[in-house]
Amino acid sequence: MPADRPRPSITQSRLFQGIPEPDRQAIVAAAAVRTLRKGHVLLRQGEPASAFYLIERGYLKLTQVTAEGSEVIIRFVGPWDPVGGVAALGEAPYPVTATAVDEVEILSWPRAVLGKVLDAHPLLKTNLLREMSRHMGDALTRLRELATLKVSQRLAHTLLRLTAPTEADEAGHLVVPHTLTRQELAELTGTTLFTVSRILTDWEGAGLVKSTRAHVEVLDADGLRQAAEGDAE
Repeated sequence: MPADRPRPSITQSRLFQGIPEPDRQAIVAAAAVRTLRKGHVLLRQGEPASAFYLIERGYLKLTQVTAEGSEVIIRFVGPWDPVGGVAALGEAPYPVTATAVDEVEILSWPRAVLGKVLDAHPLLKTNLLREMSRHMGDALTRLRELATLKVSQRLAHTLLRLTAPTEADEAGHLVVPHTLTRQELAELTGTTLFTVSRILTDWEGAGLVKSTRAHVEVLDADGLRQAAEGDAE
């Protein structure tokens, strides 16, 4: 990638927090740029962590196969999110599979390059470990919700998290910024497709959401927050 190619947006990622702008640009200049088509697998669970990635555009679905052989959705990640941070930790394998849910543009640092970059910019490794800890905290939050909340509350929390990166339009509506099927919502919420469909239908009738085959829009964020707290169905 040419060193003079400006990327003012991606350098605002939390990954670069506290790092001077010239150093941010140097870190980005050390990366290669890759574009993934929808459905392309970037990395697979169990493979050696050969590279670290930072998403510039688009979204990836992170999944994991359990010991019983079931595939579960861990999370969706999008612009400015790091992927494959274990590449900074030595010989650890990738813990998840990452699949493009739309066209994705990413920055890629092979492990050998990443090692040199981290040596030159140690704060980057601190920030990367903090992001990995944050992702672990999000996973623990979902586990707590599974253990303590009703399905409708879990679904409301899930939709609020998925729309958090977006800005409301003039009508105050929030849109999940990537394709999302009801089956995927069911997996994220720890329930069945039938239950998610029933709840969404009820919420559509109440004017809280609007959903199609692969997209969900939040029409009433305040009402959905009340549902998340158990004050509405």
